Amino acid sequence: MSEQISEWSTAVLDLMQESVVLLDCKARIVHWNAAAQALYGRCIDDVRGLRIDAVLQTRGGPLLDASDAAGKLDGWQGDVQRIAANGTDVTVRLRCTVRHDRDGAALDIVETGVDITAQKQAEDALRRTEHRYFNLYQAAAVSFWELDFSVVAAKVRNLASLGVKDLRTYFSAHPEFVHELIKATRVLDVNDQCVRMFGRGDKNELLGDLSRFWPLHSYRVFAESVIAAFSGMPGYAAEASFVTLRGDHVDTWFTSSFSPDMLARGKILVGIIDLSASKAAMSALFASEQRYRKLFQFVPVSLIQIDRAELANHFAALRAQGVTDLAKHIEATPGFVDMALNSIRIVEVNWKTVELFGAHDAAELLGPVARLWTESRDTFQHSMQTVYNGGASFQGEIRIRTFTGQVVDVLYVTDFPEAAREPALGLACLVDISERVRAQQALAKTQAEFAHAARVSVLGELTASIVHEVNQPLCAVLSNAEAALRWIDRPEPNLGEVRTLSTRIIRDVSRAAEIVQRIRALAGGKEPERLPVELNRMIEEVMVFLSPELARQDVQATLELDPQQPCVLGDRVQLQQVLVNMAVNAIHAMASRGSGARRLVIRTRNDRLSLVRVELEDTGPGIAADHLDHLFKSFFTTKADGMGIGLAICRSIIDAHGGRITAENLAAPGGARFSFSLPACA
Repeated sequence: MSEQISEWSTAVLDLMQESVVLLDCKARIVHWNAAAQALYGRCIDDVRGLRIDAVLQTRGGPLLDASDAAGKLDGWQGDVQRIAANGTDVTVRLRCTVRHDRDGAALDIVETGVDITAQKQAEDALRRTEHRYFNLYQAAAVSFWELDFSVVAAKVRNLASLGVKDLRTYFSAHPEFVHELIKATRVLDVNDQCVRMFGRGDKNELLGDLSRFWPLHSYRVFAESVIAAFSGMPGYAAEASFVTLRGDHVDTWFTSSFSPDMLARGKILVGIIDLSASKAAMSALFASEQRYRKLFQFVPVSLIQIDRAELANHFAALRAQGVTDLAKHIEATPGFVDMALNSIRIVEVNWKTVELFGAHDAAELLGPVARLWTESRDTFQHSMQTVYNGGASFQGEIRIRTFTGQVVDVLYVTDFPEAAREPALGLACLVDISERVRAQQALAKTQAEFAHAARVSVLGELTASIVHEVNQPLCAVLSNAEAALRWIDRPEPNLGEVRTLSTRIIRDVSRAAEIVQRIRALAGGKEPERLPVELNRMIEEVMVFLSPELARQDVQATLELDPQQPCVLGDRVQLQQVLVNMAVNAIHAMASRGSGARRLVIRTRNDRLSLVRVELEDTGPGIAADHLDHLFKSFFTTKADGMGIGLAICRSIIDAHGGRITAENLAAPGGARFSFSLPACA
């Protein structure tokens, strides 16, 4: 091969549009033309003498080496990937030719190439587009039809040549022509979804005549589709009903696309979505909504639909700030309840609510609930605390003020859907309980009157109770007075002891007077005092009163008092009567037993969440089994000199305080337990 390339040859090569590269037998670059320099972005002087596959990082072609081919390699053609000087990939379609001398020895290699980078990119893009289209066409949940519209187009154009300008009017007057158009439309292709929706498993069954699927009542849709196509619209869509090869009627959403390219080839693409399930669901939803509307409007109970979304968002913000006790937050935030009630909105009410509030119409009640919830605000605060703590519902008795100014007692019941993470659109129910409240009040009044009459009718029994109850403090007075005289009669009178005993006499006389006063009040129909009473302190006071009797009967008393015991609401003197009666009975029971340890235990504890319990346990003989059911009845006694009044009075006092009194035998070491439970102060 000549070592020099003539200027004339170089000029000729530079005129060529193809890339021309001259290589030696080792595939080293000898020369390339201007087209090659433009393609690869390198000057010939920079690459001369270098192997072309190393310079351009050729991928996809053979490693050309004419000397190794020993004259057997005549040439190669194909597409290769190379990297230009700027780092971009280029695709080149090459034709390589090995030139030989007369003896058949390889002289050099001539490579011509054409840049097909843009062409390959376009081909790849087309392939991807066709792949996506195929996937969409086959995998979509839409039934696709490719239709031959050429005959339809010819028939419609013929109408235009005959002077028909208004296709809609013509189609309406000539439905048979629409039928001809449908018969003339041929199904060219369908996707798999179309086979599932309209066919019986064989795609070929669906090709051909379109009229098999198009019932008469859907002719209007076909006609409008044709009108849209010839009006220059890009597409048309409407609900339509079709018939499958199985004979089923299918409600669908019909769409047709009028692509200019496809129309030019006499084709259109139709998409059909099965609406059967959707329409059935909508129908069921409509029926359900109608049933709800009828129930909501005609049920004879006040129903209110409440939107608490704004309050729910506010609660979410409070939780995010770490607020766990809403009651404390409300207490520390003046105006919180007003803000909350103004954020809750009434969006719908039924006729019973209009009637309950005395409104003219439902619209008068819509808006913030603050206008209506003017009474019983503490109850609504409890309701808000319930929903804040995750409760699903709330129920309570409240009072409402009607538009006429009347205050009505109602039972308020509401649900909180937000507890189940649903939209905060709840339902509230108001039940008018005014008649019930009035009946309860009348019943309570009647019961009070009957109770008063009963108390008066048993005045003799009360007289006996006076004797029974006053006897205890009088006995104490007598004992203390006798002891005082003994201290005075001593050679050296002990005035300190006399003073102490005199103080006790005064206290016992005052107690006797209080007992008489309480019994007189009971006979006069007066309500007993209701004040907070600390049971532990009251028990300690009673033990001071009982100490002489305990000492005289050699009884060891033990107090087991719960320091956390809450107060009870009651009449202190009456509750003292109960405790004294029970303790004296226990002391006398142990004294009647004769020998043996005499122990009296008085304890307090929480019976349940809101009850306080007082227990007295003794080591006496216990209670006969046949006496247990009669202990608290009037005039029942086990003592020879007893009146049978004490425990009956105890029960009536505890009952009047809303509590319960019981008696039972102890299993070991014997004896009895008397106890009573009272409600704790709220």
